[in-house]
Amino acid sequence: MKNNELEGFTCFTFDVGVSPSQYSGEFDRLILDSSVSPDYYAKNNFPPNQKHLTDRHLYLLAKNQVICFQDIVHINAFRLRQEQHMSIRAFPGQIRFHKRIYQCIRINVNDRNELPQLISALESDGIQFLKDKKVEEDQAHVVYKKYIEYEKLDDGVFRDARNKNRFFFSIPHRIEFDQFTAAMEQIKLQCDFKLFDSFLSYLFVKEEVRDFIGIYSKHCDKSRFRELKEEIRKKF
Repeated sequence: MKNNELEGFTCFTFDVGVSPSQYSGEFDRLILDSSVSPDYYAKNNFPPNQKHLTDRHLYLLAKNQVICFQDIVHINAFRLRQEQHMSIRAFPGQIRFHKRIYQCIRINVNDRNELPQLISALESDGIQFLKDKKVEEDQAHVVYKKYIEYEKLDDGVFRDARNKNRFFFSIPHRIEFDQFTAAMEQIKLQCDFKLFDSFLSYLFVKEEVRDFIGIYSKHCDKSRFRELKEEIRKKF
């Protein structure tokens, strides 16, 4: 297993602001946009938010329920990368958008020319996407699944081997999302931990499920991770 302590499919859960993408009208599909920044950091607009023109997080919403939806997404994304040498990353999940729940695909893309090929491949496997329409911004609830390799930094603290700004803190059991958001807000306010965004996650390992509080940040003080781990232990 290389030098990694754990690896496997990880389910991410978080809330994020989304709005219609510039690509919606171009491809006649409802595509939501949540760029890497803003929305990935704590309050008070620090670090200063800047819209990214590349490395976007896009969401494609399916209008039908498809059996083996997750497998279809993973297989098609893999084939496009292997056979067409594309850079696109696509991860299956679901999204609550304007109080309705949809199967969705979270996409990381640098080249907009790769989007039509992904859409076409998925539609050929039975996924029907919502057509472009006028919608308002919303605070969406997102769940998606991605393969992660975990590097151990400390007892109960891990880092994503492919994303050096994503960290995982073990918790002993599954918690509800509302409990997670309320407790993390207290930690940020009371302990002056501000320079990160947080998510709830769990990992399938063999016949076991490992639960984590996750954080993402390029700016947090890693020397305080033991203190943060202790605060997480107290709250959860």
